[in-house]
This record gives sequence, structure tokens and C-alpha cells, in this order.
Amino acid sequence: MAIATWPNEGKLGALSLKAAGLVDESDTETAVEVGKGTFRAVTSITAIEVASNNELYISVIEANTRSATSTWYEIGTLFARGANEVTGRTADDSADAEEIVLDNPYDYQVRVHTYVVGSISTGINYTVDAYPLHNRAG
Repeated sequence: MAIATWPNEGKLGALSLKAAGLVDESDTETAVEVGKGTFRAVTSITAIEVASNNELYISVIEANTRSATSTWYEIGTLFARGANEVTGRTADDSADAEEIVLDNPYDYQVRVHTYVVGSISTGINYTVDAYPLHNRAG
């Protein structure tokens, strides 16, 4: 587990999802210490499987506390992407980049967790980086 200490930027994950939602374990859910405060999450999707028209990928940000490091709380959604039949958009999702600003109310780490449904044959490839913006003590 890689840890980056405030105010350093940190890589939250570089995920490559495979068939049946299996995750490449080399970079799964890397936790980054951002502490209590605001941070920017930058996501870059380089490949996304939508061939069966039922794929859906939901990626969320979770956080924990120093006193309970094994308990994770969802603090925001990075993205929900997939085939237009599932997302309701006019076109299938494709490679893309986006960023959001999140507030971490907890005092320790954040990580990415991705849920996958559908007939996945190759999955989704993406990276997420965290850039701390403002730290609050406590």
C-alpha cells in the first residue's frame, strides 16, 4: 500500500478491470493519506468495454480514520460509465478525462473502489490521482 503524505499529490489507483470484474491486484485500491480537507481527484479513462451493451462501471472514493483504518466510508462518486443502454446517455461512454473536487471529512486516507456489472470481456482501464487543496487540522 503506497502512502503519500500531505501536501504531496498521490496516486489513488491505476486499475485494469478484467473479465467478471476481476481487478489487476498490482494497483488495486491504493490508499493515499490526504487527511481531513479538500482534494482534487483527476481521472483518466484510457479504455472502456461496452460491446455487450450491458456494462456499467461505478467508481467511488472512500475514506477512513486513523483510529479505524480498516473501516471505509464512501465520500463521493468519481464516475458511472458504460453502455448507453445502461447509463441512459445517447452514446456509449469512451476514453475520457475528468476531475472533481471532494471534501474528506475523515482524518486519514482515501482510496478508489470500483463496482462492475454486465458481460465484461475486457473491462476498463483508468488512473486516478489526488491533489490536496486545503488541509483542516483535527
